[in-house]
Amino acid sequence: MDHRYVLSVLIADRIGILSAITAGVTDLGANIEGISQTVVQGYFTVIMTVALPRAVGEDDIRHAILSRFCGDEAAVLVRPYIPRARRPVEGDRYILTMSGKDQPGILKTLTGYLTEKKINVEDLFFRIVGEQVTHIGEVTVPVRLDLKQVQDELRAVMAAFALVISLQHENLFRATNEVDSIRRLLKT
Repeated sequence: MDHRYVLSVLIADRIGILSAITAGVTDLGANIEGISQTVVQGYFTVIMTVALPRAVGEDDIRHAILSRFCGDEAAVLVRPYIPRARRPVEGDRYILTMSGKDQPGILKTLTGYLTEKKINVEDLFFRIVGEQVTHIGEVTVPVRLDLKQVQDELRAVMAAFALVISLQHENLFRATNEVDSIRRLLKT
């Protein structure tokens, strides 16, 4: 299977969307190799990579998905998959958490700092409940950076927002936040 594509679908959330999408591409003979799906404020979105045993046009893939939905309820983007030779940043993964009162400019300030330091955002999620916001992100910090300095600078850059901020290595985060990890530690 060397005909690979990356697909993205956006649609108002309802039950059965992922089933329809996966059926559409699988009926073309595709193997789904990777997937990330979420719902944001009532909108379902997914990005996936698929491999097909034969060349299939991007329009054919798009039609195979859209034919599972009514009218123009879904937006589908299909592109050839181009493998990357390496990750955008060589470094360790860290979990970034921020919580506090939601305010305009938080993401602009955060992402501006991360870009300046060449820290890659691998995944980012936030939820607002009332006036409170909680951000959770996975970032790759280049090995050339001093982590303590990054943590201090991040707190200083974000100080105007009065958020509680933490940047922990993914292993430390998992060991302190996942019940299974703790249970494994206790058994040894």
